[in-house]
Parts: sequence; C-alpha cells; structure tokens
Amino acid sequence: MTVHPNQALLQDLLGDGFATPEQEYQARTEDFVAEIPQTGERMTRDQLYERQRAFDTPPQATLRRLSGEGDHWAAELDIDYGTERALGAVLVQFRDGHIAHETRYYATPNP
Repeated sequence: MTVHPNQALLQDLLGDGFATPEQEYQARTEDFVAEIPQTGERMTRDQLYERQRAFDTPPQATLRRLSGEGDHWAAELDIDYGTERALGAVLVQFRDGHIAHETRYYATPNP
C-alpha cells in the first residue's frame, strides 16, 4: 500500500512525540492559520512557532489515529503536558505539500 506524501508528513510530525517547533514551522505554508474553536484562538505560523518554543518542557504526544486522503486529514492524539493529559483532535488541510490550516480540539483545557 502506498502512503500519501501528506500522510507521511503528518506521521513524521506526530508519530513519535511531537516534532521540533522548527520542523513544524517548515512544514507549514507562509499563510498558515491554526484555530482552536474552544478558546477562540487563531494563530499564524509565526505565532504558533513562538508559542511552541515557550514551553520549558514540550508536551509529548502519541498518535492514536490518522485518517484522510489527499489534502484533508484528521489526527487523534493523546497529549501529555507533564502535569496533565489531554485528548486532542486536529483537522489538517494541505496545500502544495505543506500544512495550510489546522483546527484543533481538546478534550480537556489547555494548560
């Protein structure tokens, strides 16, 4: 079975913990936007990069499920912040082999 390039990219970024902020930054388009509807947050690629770099100890994730095709994918994650755990779901939209948009949902509040 052939793995779609967008699937391979997400598996690399989410498959064994999280990728570094630099790796994630490079995987996103210049006009990337991440939205978290639960909090009303909307972040650009640069804003998300700075937020990720601010963690003293970055959260660790386990990819539970990845489903999709072409330019539209959904990932289900177990996230460990060190002091608490959360379940996350991320809807991902690609453009030209890069992540253009993410919508993130969390089962528990972000720390």
